Amino acid sequence: MTRVTIIDDDKPGQIYFEATKNIKAIASEAICEVKLLRKNGSDGVVTVDFTTKPLDDSEKTASPGVDYVHKEGTVTFKHQEMSQTIEIEILQKDSGEDRDESFGIQLHHITPEGAKLSKNSYKVINIVTDVEGKKKEEALI
Repeated sequence: MTRVTIIDDDKPGQIYFEATKNIKAIASEAICEVKLLRKNGSDGVVTVDFTTKPLDDSEKTASPGVDYVHKEGTVTFKHQEMSQTIEIEILQKDSGEDRDESFGIQLHHITPEGAKLSKNSYKVINIVTDVEGKKKEEALI
């Protein structure tokens, strides 16, 4: 007996963030990678727009141009393509300064008709100090 699994890939699919919780951006790394995945179909080209945005006016909110580089654009999934990555530049500060600020990334305007966005089309990105890297750096001094 042979088992055959048929994958229904004749739909454009649904786009969602790979991360199930907030995304962590290590402050000492210049780039934060935000991975998007496609499920429930992979037929045709799908595009989705994105934009970064401040959370609010609180002290813990990261500011564009100070803590990160604001970015907006369009991600394109080619036919049968199941993942894409958005790269967001994290701005560097004095090495002795601890970081703990957050900003958001919003997905919107998906095409073609029939393609869907996950219910969770918004994620918070936390810029944090790399505690392990800082310990290693201090140990070398």
